[in-house]
Amino acid sequence: MDNDGALTPPSAAGRRVLGVAVVALGLAWAALALLDPQRPTGIMGGPAAAALGLLLAGRPRRARVVLPAVLAAAAAVAAYALPEFRGDSASYFAYLRSAVFDRDLDFANEWEHWGYAERARTATGLRENTHSVGPAILWAPFYLTAHAYVKLGLAAAPYPADGYSAPYRRSAALGTLAAVALGAALLHAALARRFGPRVALLAVGAALAASPIAYYAFVVPTMAHGPAFAAAAALVWAWDRAERRPSAGRWAALGGTVGLIALMRWQGIVCALLALPLLVHQLRRRTARAGWALLAGAAGALVFAPQLVAWKLLYGRLVTMPQGRGYMDWWSPHLWDTLFSADHGLFTWTPVLLLGLVGLALMLRDAPAFATGALLAFAATAWVNGSVQDWDWAAGDAFGARRYDVVVPLLAAGIAALLARAGPVLARHPLWAPATLLSALALWNLGFIAVFRAGAYPGAAPLERVARDQARVLKAAAQGVLGVVAGPRGRALAYKTLQGEYFYTAFNRGGTIVPADPSAPERYLLSGWSTRGRLAGHPDFRWALYPEACVRIPLEEPFDLRVDIEAFAPPAAQPQTMTVVANGETVGAGPLLPEGSRVQVFVPEGRLVPGENRLCLRFSTALPAAEGERPAAAGVWVIQLP
Repeated sequence: MDNDGALTPPSAAGRRVLGVAVVALGLAWAALALLDPQRPTGIMGGPAAAALGLLLAGRPRRARVVLPAVLAAAAAVAAYALPEFRGDSASYFAYLRSAVFDRDLDFANEWEHWGYAERARTATGLRENTHSVGPAILWAPFYLTAHAYVKLGLAAAPYPADGYSAPYRRSAALGTLAAVALGAALLHAALARRFGPRVALLAVGAALAASPIAYYAFVVPTMAHGPAFAAAAALVWAWDRAERRPSAGRWAALGGTVGLIALMRWQGIVCALLALPLLVHQLRRRTARAGWALLAGAAGALVFAPQLVAWKLLYGRLVTMPQGRGYMDWWSPHLWDTLFSADHGLFTWTPVLLLGLVGLALMLRDAPAFATGALLAFAATAWVNGSVQDWDWAAGDAFGARRYDVVVPLLAAGIAALLARAGPVLARHPLWAPATLLSALALWNLGFIAVFRAGAYPGAAPLERVARDQARVLKAAAQGVLGVVAGPRGRALAYKTLQGEYFYTAFNRGGTIVPADPSAPERYLLSGWSTRGRLAGHPDFRWALYPEACVRIPLEEPFDLRVDIEAFAPPAAQPQTMTVVANGETVGAGPLLPEGSRVQVFVPEGRLVPGENRLCLRFSTALPAAEGERPAAAGVWVIQLP
């Protein structure tokens, strides 16, 4: 206020201080919304306050508050997404809860609380825990903050101060988000020095938003994948510093980040390969000393020491394989699967990361030390992931290839390299980008024409059905092309890459096809099927049309099949004979009676192929039908594989 009593605008310095304070307020507001589900207002208010603070801070100060503002937005998004405590979350969280509340690593009461089956006892008499201790260490400050929040009665609702309630679980989510945000900032800083800030921002954003990291940061943040990504991002940053100005301290930091990755997920120890070409290069140029490598190893071991202590307490050994010796098959039989299978394959679920691999290959010329190390680390990660035993190589019900978390920052560097090269090319050939888009739209239209000709859209064309049918056209085309090039194995490869669902897995453990099931048309039925029906004293059936009706039977590997088919033919379609054909070869036949029959056939392994098999039911007689309509032949209750 001036001498006349009028209000004067705050100085630039005052606005900057006010901006920082408002950003901090927005972060606290959003963090509370994530920590306490009974305080939802921060979902909108926190990011809004942070954005206002950025405007007030002004350009010179804005860079210092961007990270807190981004974290405020991330916390609000996570609160809105309602983070889930599922998968392996309990195993990581149990370390934290047991250490804080019980002062030990005996997880018996934790497993009992969550209703888990009693875990096996280890050599030390404690309950086993096959997961890493690193995430719990990362979450500890946030967990203790949540404990104080609950104990002091600051929560919007009375939560039990037992270490299990919502604020405790969500504190781990806040810790993961903070780590991911910091890791992304470090990764951006490293890439910006080589490719510029805009390219770095696009690359880091793509790596986060178009990979499994987004899921494990916002949806299931209480697992190790977000923290592992953050540690690997810090490794890229530390590598960049050691490459630009090598010193003993910077090599120690580089080794420490490798230890940090392994602490979060010990499989990440292979990321040490990123530093190997740099070490060789600097030793040759005499810009580094061999002792620095030993110092880096010592720093990594020191950071990893808490995991060694946890293993010693739990298993009686400093180094162990908690899942057991049989957990890994080091010949890596599922190497291709973890990369390209539709069942959680890295590049099938997140194709943008394939661009990152291409970009790393392009970097071999301009940045050979980094590119070689990154490709070595990626290859080792793929080999380890492909070596996990048969029942777990796909990582259960995970979103995507979550076990590749530690190489996402390396692939982000590849994406940045690709973007940096694409910019000048597109500047010289400005029509390439629109030509690519128009070509994609033209291919979409041609596929639409193909399915329309089959009579799939007599009226409207709902987008979800069109997209589904386009995907089927793509799969059929890929199977056809690879079938011509490589025979049955080529078709199997196309199926694994684009579909990846097989009988006797979670897709269909019992090998049972019930045509009347509402999901059957989408999952099993091919051509020749009509509406559902009901016969007194029997379960629902589906009409099979004359002359044949077919189902698909996807098998990862062929083997002898004994198939039972329960069906009937009405009196108007008598006498009726059903012939069973597998992949175009007749494998058996039997009569169908009005009251129902069971036809059993044997399909030898030699008549089947890996991937999708076509089993058809051919009929000798049809029911009367109106002119122009395809007549029904029989009702089918079930097709049962062994």
